[in-house]
Amino acid sequence: MSEQNVEEEMNSNSAPTSDEQANGVITVVLTADNHLGYAAHGQSPRKRDERRERLRHAFQQATDFAVGQGVDLFIQAGDLFDTTSPDEQDRSFVATRLAQLRQAGIRAFALGGLHDTPAGSQAIPAPQISYARLGALHYFPPHASSTGAQTPLEPLIIDVRGTRVGICGLGVVPGEEGDPLAQLRVDSEIERAALSLLILHAPIEGQGADDLPEARALVRRSSLEQQSTFRYILAGYHHGFRRLQIGESEVVVAGATQHVDFNDPVDDPGFVFLGLAADGVRWCKHIAVDALQLHRLIIHTEELWPADEGEQVRPPAEIILERLRPLWNSDALIHLRFEGELTRSQYHQLDLNVVRRFGEENSFALSIDDSALSFLPEQQAVSAETGERFSPREELISLATEWIAQAQDEQERKALLITKEELLAALDGVRYPASRGGL
Repeated sequence: MSEQNVEEEMNSNSAPTSDEQANGVITVVLTADNHLGYAAHGQSPRKRDERRERLRHAFQQATDFAVGQGVDLFIQAGDLFDTTSPDEQDRSFVATRLAQLRQAGIRAFALGGLHDTPAGSQAIPAPQISYARLGALHYFPPHASSTGAQTPLEPLIIDVRGTRVGICGLGVVPGEEGDPLAQLRVDSEIERAALSLLILHAPIEGQGADDLPEARALVRRSSLEQQSTFRYILAGYHHGFRRLQIGESEVVVAGATQHVDFNDPVDDPGFVFLGLAADGVRWCKHIAVDALQLHRLIIHTEELWPADEGEQVRPPAEIILERLRPLWNSDALIHLRFEGELTRSQYHQLDLNVVRRFGEENSFALSIDDSALSFLPEQQAVSAETGERFSPREELISLATEWIAQAQDEQERKALLITKEELLAALDGVRYPASRGGL
């Protein structure tokens, strides 16, 4: 199977039958990147609270589904929390959900993520450890390889209705470098398992991580192809669901249960329902949850200031709001991106404060990205008053000549003349490359 989403297969598979479970099919709910406690900067307290409640609700949909299906394993593959110090409301919420799973006889496993794993000089324990101490889940701490030691990764061997399942956890911590899978050694005890799982939380090459700085940890595709220990790799970190066949392994990326920021893929958030056997995947279904919807809108400056002078010129803000209107929704996260060249005068005509205010009133959140805008080189800019092209040199000469003519005495006139010549000399040595946004 090539690297692709297997929608047809996912849609055609149904819940496990008793025969399938009896024949060694292990049922799993896989979730990751729940980011409980996340709150965007700049939002009102009401919207921050609503966002946190939506995050909790999405995670509960995964636990409720697991209980309803009577699955064998519930796996959380990192970044359960958005911080190493979640508040009491989120801690208590997770405790209740884990108790629900335990009462239903479902074994829970968790791995730390980059957001909820203490690193460096932090003395606090990972928030998941308190649940592990109470027996509510099995927590896989960061592997010793993050400190440079190459101790073997020790698997947890469990029995699921007569099938021996070996589970390992491997995550990266903030500041870790290199490929965590490249030099990984696994204890030979994993060979006793009929079915081997690796829970992974790390960026994977080719899945949107290629632009990370070289110093960041990155699981290379070559490492995945060369390893033969794990039949299944169940991963977090990336916020979009993916199912991949790499080498001898099935790699399933859970995706996030809510859109966390505007860099997320537009795929529906959710969790994954799996049926795994020693000889292959029986089913792999991505289950969408109730979620805020992410929309992206790109507006080019040519749409706001048409090149055809015969067209009726409308206020740019009016055009922008007209383009946004079909996306207005109380559940919408809208990422508005501007692209193209414009003058400084045109930039101020965008009236982004008005656009931002309408966004706050008509959607859950609006993000405005002007990083792809650039100022026209001044030689190409057009005067808003006359419609004529001008250059900064011509403008400076004109302005200096006016000031010199208005000078009150000869000394002031000479000072202005010297200043004019110095500025022109400096200006002649300046180039005018297009500038990035944040204008």
